[in-house]
Amino acid sequence: MKNITRKQQRSMAAYLVVTAWNIWKKRNRRIFEQKALTPPQILQMIQDDIKLRQGACGYPMLGLG
Repeated sequence: MKNITRKQQRSMAAYLVVTAWNIWKKRNRRIFEQKALTPPQILQMIQDDIKLRQGACGYPMLGLG
């Protein structure tokens, strides 16, 4: 992440946090509620959270691809 701007680093960090948070929620749901999700369902949850963040905070420019 050295070769990208500070703003891009913050955006990437936000995406990583959302991803980790959803994996953690999936784990808790499986352990405590005995509800399993498929990888595509988890990916959809991550995408939904990112869209929610983008709606609230705007669309970050990653410039990675």
